[in-house]
Amino acid sequence: MTAAGTLLVRCQDAARTYGNGPTAVAAVNSATCQVHAGDRIAITGPAGSGKSTLLHLMADVVPPTAGEITWPGLPRVPARGRVGVVLHGPALVPALNVAENAALPLVLAGVPKEQAHLRALHCLAVVAAAELAHKMPAELSGGQAKHVAIARTLATCPRLILADEPTSDLDHATGRRVIDVLFAAADEAGAALVVTTRDPAVAGRLRKRWAMHEGRLHLSPRPPPPAGAAPSDPLLSLPEADGASTAQYVVRKLPEVTLAFWIMKIAATTLGETAGDLFAQTLRLGYFLTTIALFLMFVVTLLVQLRSKRYNPFFYWPVIVSTSMVGTTVSDFMNRDASSKYLGKGTTALGWGPQGLGLGYPVGAAILISLLIAIFVAWKFTGQTFVIRDIVTFRGEALFWSAILVSNTLGTSMGDFLSDSSGLGYAGSALLITGILLILVALIRVPFVPNVVLFWIAFVLTRPLGATAGDFLTKPTAKGGLDLGTAGSSAVLLAVLFAFMAYGHFRDRARGGRVRGNIPRAVE
Repeated sequence: MTAAGTLLVRCQDAARTYGNGPTAVAAVNSATCQVHAGDRIAITGPAGSGKSTLLHLMADVVPPTAGEITWPGLPRVPARGRVGVVLHGPALVPALNVAENAALPLVLAGVPKEQAHLRALHCLAVVAAAELAHKMPAELSGGQAKHVAIARTLATCPRLILADEPTSDLDHATGRRVIDVLFAAADEAGAALVVTTRDPAVAGRLRKRWAMHEGRLHLSPRPPPPAGAAPSDPLLSLPEADGASTAQYVVRKLPEVTLAFWIMKIAATTLGETAGDLFAQTLRLGYFLTTIALFLMFVVTLLVQLRSKRYNPFFYWPVIVSTSMVGTTVSDFMNRDASSKYLGKGTTALGWGPQGLGLGYPVGAAILISLLIAIFVAWKFTGQTFVIRDIVTFRGEALFWSAILVSNTLGTSMGDFLSDSSGLGYAGSALLITGILLILVALIRVPFVPNVVLFWIAFVLTRPLGATAGDFLTKPTAKGGLDLGTAGSSAVLLAVLFAFMAYGHFRDRARGGRVRGNIPRAVE
């Protein structure tokens, strides 16, 4: 794998002219740019602006007629497998089935057929097309053919993937899935990705955006407006934030999904459990008043996160904590009542207002599961991606945080049920959930299991893990807890979370503000 930041391709005043004399056409005129390992670049511009020709120059498919193109981090000849090209049309061989088409570059390079076939099947699984292996090209839809073309490109383990208008002839939903698999292929190979497109939604999903206009390359997000262009031209009016492109704005708002992310998630959800109980039970504000106060805190933290222009752990994680705290009190209010079972000795009420609905854990969990499923169904029908690092719209963010709020409430119900009613106790419940999470980790490498599904299951399950861990820390020893108290436990967890947030903040600043997350290899 090429080290991040390695210079792969350099174009210096590169030009490509077709024809001679007065009839000569300058498809690309004095283009200067660089592509580094790890780059995700969109090249926008109208038809005929030179986007495809620039890609062909980078791929060494055609030579420049002026200027220079070098490949410092790559072998010069694309046939060696260092540069992969996804053409505008899939260009599959009609006489070969899908697996044979995906294996074709390897077979032509002299790789034994059996080895090439196994590699092709793996690449088809990466792009969610394994079930198509034995079909013929004539049986495929346009989107399926693009998936196969991307798998064929991935087969040679390229260090640079160049995709020419990969979604121009597809509907929105199919095009979104094709971009998903392009990201999956680039992530699998550890390759840089350059995509030409006229679709603002596609351009918005890549970290950098260049523009072509009448053969000239502009490295800023906005090219000069062509003569007579309306100000409302969507390709010329994409929003920016402090000089950064929309893609940079969106990607930098989201955290890296690493081991530290999951430690912080568990710490935040455990803190949500202990802090929610601190306000509702220890301070005796009650579930009703505490829920109202914590929901207002959630709204404030969410507005700060939505208005931020880049990822900041001190904005993102307080929203997670507030959803966990709200989830704790909402769950308790739904499932519990004013009976002595849920109140301390000699206590008849907790705070002002209703004491609880008394639905019980099974009914409460059923309601919350139904609500969470409804959110995911609505999410699916809107066409928004489930991959959190690719969320580029306000609607997508709204759906994401709605799912987090409901899942954290559901997790509290699940955790309380396991700890209080299942007979497993706090430690047993925590061990059960930890075991399930380890199974999910083991499934990451299973080709047919989408990583995005595993991510969301794990995201939901860390909440009941936090709920049981919180109860284990705070409940009396007679009930199987450590009896550390809600205040002491909350203080310790807050210190742990703050330390991780500070570490992440200063690490990102040391990197120049860049957040390089892993794009899930699988697509929904």
